[in-house]
Amino acid sequence: IFSLLSDVTLLNASVASSRPRDCSDIYASGQREDGIYSVFPTHLPTGFQVYCDMTTDGGGWTVIQRREDGSVNFFRGWDSYREGFGKITGEHWLGKSKSHEYLIHALTIQANYELRVDLEDFENSTAFAQYGTFGVGLFSVNPDDDGYPLTIADYSGTAGDSLLKHNGMKFTTKDQDNDHSENNCASFYHGAWWYRNCHTSNLNGQYLRGQHTSYADGIEWSSWTGWQYSLKFTEMKIRPLPQQVP
Repeated sequence: IFSLLSDVTLLNASVASSRPRDCSDIYASGQREDGIYSVFPTHLPTGFQVYCDMTTDGGGWTVIQRREDGSVNFFRGWDSYREGFGKITGEHWLGKSKSHEYLIHALTIQANYELRVDLEDFENSTAFAQYGTFGVGLFSVNPDDDGYPLTIADYSGTAGDSLLKHNGMKFTTKDQDNDHSENNCASFYHGAWWYRNCHTSNLNGQYLRGQHTSYADGIEWSSWTGWQYSLKFTEMKIRPLPQQVP
């Protein structure tokens, strides 16, 4: 833990006197090392730590979700997703700040953001999906009451578009059903997502390690590997559109 804290201190050394909004601001300041940094979204009184990807496709990405080894249980309730869980350097879902703001929402309302989803299967093949428009609760007065609806558009990439069907949907967990199905999609497919009726992607599903006989309840990106293949690695990350990077 002392080594980790030391690394965090070093990574933040050159940006300690500034208030970077996200990892793209830190990248613009000259940092090029992947790792943990502190960011300060414009309307939050305090900062919080995130993992910055400074190497993929021009760098400056703020990571909001990662799956890699099945070490963290993602089949959780609403409060757990709102609080966030896991380790920033490993599997995690980005949750709330100390000022009780939901961080993914706080990040995406301060500029026009893009989303990149990196995927890897157990045969070491990789693919990605990129969206020129991404936000959570962008048009909500009270995003928590509104269920943090997803805004997603403008796909490009190699994995196929498995998120467009979820556009406009509220987030559903096993204890808070906001989907359009007669059943709770989160309970049925052992995940938590912006389900409709029910999904074409399920990146918070069970870590089932490749082909599985059950239907659509693993870490699925159906346009790439179908509904019965659970992925080895996923990473969701965001950054402002290029014209908005200082």
